[in-house]
Amino acid sequence: MMNMNLQYFAEPTIPANGATPEINYETEVFVNTAPGEEAPVWASMAALTKNMAQSLNEVLYQASYYDGKGWGSTEVTGGQLTLTITGDVRPGDAACDYLMSEAVMYGFGEARKTQLKLVKGEKVVIWPVTLANITPAYGDSNQPNALTVTIHGNGAPSVGTTVTA
Repeated sequence: MMNMNLQYFAEPTIPANGATPEINYETEVFVNTAPGEEAPVWASMAALTKNMAQSLNEVLYQASYYDGKGWGSTEVTGGQLTLTITGDVRPGDAACDYLMSEAVMYGFGEARKTQLKLVKGEKVVIWPVTLANITPAYGDSNQPNALTVTIHGNGAPSVGTTVTA
């Protein structure tokens, strides 16, 4: 009988774990519920948010030049952030109560302007925004009242990092 070191065959090389993907709940959105005041009052939208979809709505300049022999080119010349949030109406939640208030939901112009703060880790983006398409959806009788709001950026954001003590 031949003696063999079976341990050599039993333990293959242990592979390293791959990179962990970014998890969506790591980004939190806050809305300023006191836009006319001197200091912002940030209310988290986390308790009402189930889904966020961001778009930069880029403005494109497209042209074909003679030297391209019919092939065109594109330049991104501008854009506007839009962030669509869907979730559920949560009475008593500061962000939800602000969005669903008569002054905001049924108001126009300045009534729909505020600021948005996106926080992910140490990165912070603050943007002047307009709240649009605030839509409680109602729906099936035994389901929560769904809520959708589209947030449109006004101009460029302020991008920075959080201060740690």
